[in-house]
Amino acid sequence: MELRLLGPLEMERETGLVPLGGTRQRAALAYLLLHANEVVPTRRLLSAVWPTDRVPGTARKILQNAIWRLRRTLAAPPGDTDAPELLTQAPGYMVRVAPERVDLMRFERLAQQGRTALLGGDARRARRALRDALDLWHGPALSDLVEEGTAWPELTALEQKRLDVMEDLFEGELLCGEHLSVLSELDAFVQAEPLRERAPRQLMLALYRCGRQADALDVYARVRTALVEGLGLEPGREIQQLQQDILAQDSRLDPPAPPHRAVPELRGPHIPAGPGRRPVPDGGAPRSDESGDHRPAGVLMLRFGLGAEFDDLQPGAIDRVLDTVCELAREEMEKSGGCVTTSVGSVLLGVFQDTADRTDCAERAVRACIAIRDCLTLPTSPFAAQVPVIEGLSVHAAVTTGTAYVCRWPSATGGGRPWVGGELIDRCEAMLDRTPPGEVHVCDETRRRTEDGVDYHLLPAVTPTWRVRGAEPVADGGTRCVERDSELDLMTGFLSRVRRHSTPHLITVLDHSDVSRTRLLNEFHRRVVDSGPDVVRVLTGTVPGPGDVLSVPASMLADYCGITCQDGSEPARLKLTSALREVADSDCTAELLPLLRLLLVPGRGEQEPWPVLHAWRRFMAEAARSTPLVLVWNSLHRADDTLLDTVEQLCAEHPDAPLLAVVGARNDLLNRRPAWPRSVRHTMTLRLAPLAADPLDRLMRSVLLPDSESA
Repeated sequence: MELRLLGPLEMERETGLVPLGGTRQRAALAYLLLHANEVVPTRRLLSAVWPTDRVPGTARKILQNAIWRLRRTLAAPPGDTDAPELLTQAPGYMVRVAPERVDLMRFERLAQQGRTALLGGDARRARRALRDALDLWHGPALSDLVEEGTAWPELTALEQKRLDVMEDLFEGELLCGEHLSVLSELDAFVQAEPLRERAPRQLMLALYRCGRQADALDVYARVRTALVEGLGLEPGREIQQLQQDILAQDSRLDPPAPPHRAVPELRGPHIPAGPGRRPVPDGGAPRSDESGDHRPAGVLMLRFGLGAEFDDLQPGAIDRVLDTVCELAREEMEKSGGCVTTSVGSVLLGVFQDTADRTDCAERAVRACIAIRDCLTLPTSPFAAQVPVIEGLSVHAAVTTGTAYVCRWPSATGGGRPWVGGELIDRCEAMLDRTPPGEVHVCDETRRRTEDGVDYHLLPAVTPTWRVRGAEPVADGGTRCVERDSELDLMTGFLSRVRRHSTPHLITVLDHSDVSRTRLLNEFHRRVVDSGPDVVRVLTGTVPGPGDVLSVPASMLADYCGITCQDGSEPARLKLTSALREVADSDCTAELLPLLRLLLVPGRGEQEPWPVLHAWRRFMAEAARSTPLVLVWNSLHRADDTLLDTVEQLCAEHPDAPLLAVVGARNDLLNRRPAWPRSVRHTMTLRLAPLAADPLDRLMRSVLLPDSESA
């Protein structure tokens, strides 16, 4: 069970959202949760539920009835030993609840962790915790009650706490040298909160570090005008001192790490070896405390592309998407012993260095690329282009290996990120410009040093360029970090039974979280594809909603036949006919072809879907007898009874077809069909336990499935 206050008041169990009753009942629960694990006196609770000038004479009795109904709502289901309790305890009532059950309490814990890390100088850890805290908000606190007139002082204080955490996050970003990526969020914050002084100082500093001194001074002028005209006050000493430091171009305002540059400036000059030679940052003079030399290194460059699917997002949301994928890439590089040297918008530059006892920089760079690519894409086959997990989000990656000029400037926090320059960066950037979405390209030297563990395909180019096709697992378990190994092992074992006994099986994966379930299905898809070409065919589809019976069968049929949206009616007919002839005899082809063609024409066959679905099931069974099939149905809880029956009948009608149906759904599928699946002999149901959120989970929750979470 989860109780949410940071947005509309919600209570969610595994079966879905729980109705909380009318306004008074929800207000009583919300106020008790704002003071969770504390006794709230009855008089105080009455004042919160009713404005003091409108308390009816029967208010105490109404409140007692509301408490009685809330106790029934909060009652623990069987097996839940950690459910919240609503207790009567003089002089009032108390909700006793574990902190992890309430989003407000998790927010406060994460905010404190972030603030503690910030004070301790660990800016990277601080911004992760603070970003996680802010991700829990889905609108103003108790927004549904606020719309109905609720105006508690606690809500005002909570909103101020959220603003404080946002400013703490901005502070962490600036300490990490991310002044460019945080600029748009800061600007929007300052415009929305013109009378706060900390955020304008942060915005002025970020603008100054981006080379926009005049804009930084303009922020000061706007803040001063707002304070003088709104409150009759002059700006505080700190922001006044910052204005003077900007005018003087004080060196104390320099970023704590090498400043971000546009991609062409990432390359730097090719500096010959020799004593005393140093790269010059931003055209300035070399500093005596810089140290650098030519070192063997693997250089990795990534670019994330956002397609038209992101056009409707606000600029701040797009920035959060890029920040999340960049953070994911940073973590994968650091796992492999690399370091992000520069991050500019959607482009990252990383370096992997050889040391005296470790000379595998090229392999670590390539495997980091593969891990990042695999987190964000889904393979259709080992030799085909990757499909984005999030539609419209593409990743391009390139690796070059050789000698790079590596320089490390000291920072105020110690260490500092390295700066990498030289011709090696030029070659990596040129290669990245030619890399299609979902691919990893490497130079000839990288291929030579890694060909024992990585499979490559030579591309036609003047300079030898190689495309990564796959990689052998490493000793620690592979190129990916998979948290659902036990569930995946069960699913792949079930697939082995399908192939060994040539019988249909069905797996149902249940989880209230669309994100967690989707990731497991994607990982299973990847495992099946990685088992080798032409061993098993995988067809996938996500149910868009009730009433849309044919869209998933149509997409699976088109995928099997190789039909694309660019194909006209005649090319599509020819591909369908060819696929039918490969798996069925002439009589079966003649019978099924007219019905299956209806699936490929939008709008046709919807009135009488049963003949079309029966033909589709026969085709899939014949195709499975040719090559074993895995059919992945995600979000099947949205389907109507016709589609649910089709999934069951596919397995029940063809007992000799080696096919595996994998169904992903929310737990409430079993509320509709308690005996699911009724007519399938070989079945398995997996209920997923919650996992800790990571950057990809946050990304998918905010971008991939915004509509499905409320479906």
